[in-house]
Amino acid sequence: MNGAWEILHGTLKHADFQRFQDYLATSTGLAVITVDYKGMPLTRHSGCHDFCRMLRDSPDYGDRCEKCDSFGGVEAARSKEAFLYLCHANIVDVAVPIIINELYLGAVMAGQVRLENDAESYAVEPVYKMTDLNRVFSQSKVMQEAYKRLPVMTYEKVVATAKIIETICQYMVKSPGEQLMKELTVINEMAASDKPLPASPTEDLIKPALAYIEQHYDKKCTVNALAHRCNISESYFSRLFCKQMGKSVPQYVCHVRVNKAKVLLLNSRSTIGEIAGACGFEDASYFIKVFKRETGVTPAVFRLTMWPSAEEA
Repeated sequence: MNGAWEILHGTLKHADFQRFQDYLATSTGLAVITVDYKGMPLTRHSGCHDFCRMLRDSPDYGDRCEKCDSFGGVEAARSKEAFLYLCHANIVDVAVPIIINELYLGAVMAGQVRLENDAESYAVEPVYKMTDLNRVFSQSKVMQEAYKRLPVMTYEKVVATAKIIETICQYMVKSPGEQLMKELTVINEMAASDKPLPASPTEDLIKPALAYIEQHYDKKCTVNALAHRCNISESYFSRLFCKQMGKSVPQYVCHVRVNKAKVLLLNSRSTIGEIAGACGFEDASYFIKVFKRETGVTPAVFRLTMWPSAEEA
């Protein structure tokens, strides 16, 4: 697969993508960079603003910037269109996916601006847990002043610019060249075989949350706490969790608890109330309701049906 990224990089160079980035940054005031599927730079940053440059160079926050680039790019790849979001520093960015033959290779990232109005009013959501900017500013007045110098744009202008980038990207990768097509053919053949392909950067993203739920199903599992364990924002975590698990967090937690309750019902003589408490349900009646919704029968009926001798023993 590494060959594909190298060929993509070569294709961008051949297409003089760097000059396009520089022109775009100068004309719009947006900072622009092209990254691979991991969020690693493929081109030089065009028009990077002072605040973001300092943040990216910081040992404390630089990795967060790369992860925001990665998460934003993959979210754009999922929707196959430009994705507008807030980075960890409450700055607006947009990711435009580079997709060839249904294969996500990277994204053009543009932004480093603040919206003229509140981002929440436009449903612009963060993709990573937010950095405490007050703490950053208290440590560095220079960074605080640099933040104030970030350009302020309207939501409509950011969206319009994203559409321009999207159109140009589609044109530039429409005919990627014989070498890239050959490489992609090999990759597609691998995908059709049993050979594993590199995982998406978000496939393992919710694993810390799943592991925590599995080990602490009897404890309170809030979306906020689980998102914090995965180092992403609450809204992005919820959306990603639903996509990958097919259930909301509360639904999934109940599902796990019911499965644990099944084991206790068949392998212990504990009462329904005791099992409810052991599995994290504060109320036995609610446990019975959830159990029936998940299985179609009450816990008592399940125990008798699956273990007929339980009542006789």
